[in-house]
Amino acid sequence: MKIRIIISALYALAAASCISQFTPEIVTQDRFLTVNGLITDENRRYEIKLTYSKPLDETSAEEPARGAIVTILDDTGNSWAFTEVKPGVYKSDSTQFRGTPGYTYTLRVQHKGSEYQSDPCLLRAAPPIDTVTHEILDREINASGVKKKVVRVAVSSHDPGSQTHYFRWTFEETWELHLPFNLLDYYTAVCWTSDKSHEILIANTEALKEDRITDFTLTEFDNSSDRGQYKYSMLVHQHSVSPEEYEFWDKVKKVSENTGGLYDVIPAAVPGNVKSTSDPSDLVLGYFSVSGVTSKRIFIRSPLLVPDLYHDKCVEEVVPRNAPIIGLGTEIWAINQIADEFGNLFWELTRNKACIDCAMFASNVKPDYWDEGFRQYK
Repeated sequence: MKIRIIISALYALAAASCISQFTPEIVTQDRFLTVNGLITDENRRYEIKLTYSKPLDETSAEEPARGAIVTILDDTGNSWAFTEVKPGVYKSDSTQFRGTPGYTYTLRVQHKGSEYQSDPCLLRAAPPIDTVTHEILDREINASGVKKKVVRVAVSSHDPGSQTHYFRWTFEETWELHLPFNLLDYYTAVCWTSDKSHEILIANTEALKEDRITDFTLTEFDNSSDRGQYKYSMLVHQHSVSPEEYEFWDKVKKVSENTGGLYDVIPAAVPGNVKSTSDPSDLVLGYFSVSGVTSKRIFIRSPLLVPDLYHDKCVEEVVPRNAPIIGLGTEIWAINQIADEFGNLFWELTRNKACIDCAMFASNVKPDYWDEGFRQYK
């Protein structure tokens, strides 16, 4: 059932002394099945995530589509069933299925008496990444000309066979962090944390004479986080996508990045490549992606001078060294020892367990590629 929501907004008119009311009408609809999945030529388990979207006027979490039958079919008559590993998340058996360049794949979903099917998608081999590079820039942060150093990471690639044309990138970044307190040992003070790319990173070469992407920015970061303080690594994945998938991501990018102003793009559901075979009027959101992928990793050593990001969050009290403290070691901990101008020693105390062991918010397991990678890429 359609739900009508009236949102009132007041706009000040520069050329008039009155205030007029602008009342756009936004129509939201029932929940729609949302499909998110990616098939590549990598040797790994693939994941298809099925949820139901929520109307604009609701703040509840998306509802997982439980108990669906999820199948991948190719153009030679083979099929592979995916298994539900948690509510709404379906995974393949890596020993049975792997995407192959040149083959066409179709997703089929059966759920609650309805059937959904994607368009047939050709898996195009992805060319190798030429380089992943970084540079340190002085970026102006305000109108007075104040600058701040930022690290920019970029990718360059080309397809000598001129078969790709449409590129998409994702990445995983990992960095080493240190709790800056001298009463902690290495194993509680040093950890590694990771994040994935959140922006839509796409480019195409249709208007170019050569199928080449040069110095495309993947991300930038400054010293407001500890990414650049010690050691930073990024694993970049390059996908060779179809014109249809590129168009989908381009629309989603425009909707997600250009909303908020009076003349911006109106938020809307962007249909993907999955359709209902039971009811053609039933809108399906998301996209079933099929692409070849190549990867390349970069290692960066201490590119930024990062201020102490933990002291103000952790230190709650300062007392003379060895002062009697109730609950010391169980409810309150000494994390740092300092001296005053006369040489008197003091302890800085915290009640936050995350300030005595970084494993409370990051991983204390060093990535297996870490030491060797930084030895090779100095």
